[in-house]
Order: sequence, then structure tokens, then C-alpha cells
Amino acid sequence: MNEHAGHPEQANHPEPGGSANAIGDARPPADASDAAGDAFEIVDGLTPTQERGVAALLVEPSIARAARAANVGERTLHTWMRQPKFMAAYRRLRRQAFSQAVGLTQRLAPVAVGTLAKIMADERTPSASRVAAAAALLRFGREALELDDLAERLSAVEAALPPGVLPAGALPAAPARSAAPRFEEDPP
Repeated sequence: MNEHAGHPEQANHPEPGGSANAIGDARPPADASDAAGDAFEIVDGLTPTQERGVAALLVEPSIARAARAANVGERTLHTWMRQPKFMAAYRRLRRQAFSQAVGLTQRLAPVAVGTLAKIMADERTPSASRVAAAAALLRFGREALELDDLAERLSAVEAALPPGVLPAGALPAAPARSAAPRFEEDPP
């Protein structure tokens, strides 16, 4: 099975066992059994081996490597990936990891904007770089306004709904997915 897209760590996958860099992107542990660590709580009902499988899928670039890291067969891992409870645990941990990454980007946003502003204002910087920085700043500002407007409009719609239809501040649940996420297979 030559699966590819959908693995959360596929792009820019850091080397296991590395250290954090200056902006704080922590590298995953070399041992997949430690990948979930104390930062993530695995869904109840999984065996310790399945927990290792979930953790390995989060840090390894392919199913084959995740299976090896979890010390299970690929077929076993594929079987687990068809089980709702296993995939719920995987998706939950993936969301938690992504949430941490989003938090980091939010903390670094002022630094990024400052960097773009410096590039844009520095007359020694090539014109193309200055224009790109200015365009990025304008795009960021426009998108921020659009998100604020959208949030305000959504709040107004939710407030206008009859009581009990939708709790204020809540969105309907996303539709259930029937297919398991796709992963990259090891090259031959």
C-alpha cells in the first residue's frame, strides 16, 4: 500500500533525538514509547502496545517505521488504524500536538511581524524582498480583519438562534470520517 498525504509529521520531519532550537521547536523523543510522554494523555481502552503505536505514528514518517518503533507488525498497525477507538486516540493526540504548534506560532507572531517590518523598511534590502515583506504584512492585516469580522458575524448568528438549537460559542461537530489518514510508506 503506497500511502502518502495526511501524516502530521511528514513535512519537515525533525530527526529523532535532536534538541530544541532557539525558537523552541522541541524535537520528538527517539523512542516512540516516550513520544506521548506526560504532555499527552492517551484515550482509555487501548493496550500499552496500542498506545506505543499511536505515539509512533505521531513521530515517525511512515507506517513501516512507526510499526518498527512500536515493535509491532505493519499489518497489525494497519488493522488498528481501522479501529475507531485507536484512530480517536491518534486524532486526539495529533490535535494536541498541533495545538502546541499553534501556540508557538502565536507567541512568535510579534517577532515575525517585527522581522517583516525591518525587512520592509531597510533600504539596503533588495527591492523584491521589501515588496514581499510589505505584501505579507498587508495580507496578514487583511486576514486578521476578516477573521475578526467573521467571528463577530458568527456570534450574531448564534445569538439569533432559538435556545437549545446550538449552544452559544459552539459549532456543530465535524462529520465523521470513514477513511483512515494516509501515511507515506518507506521507499524500497
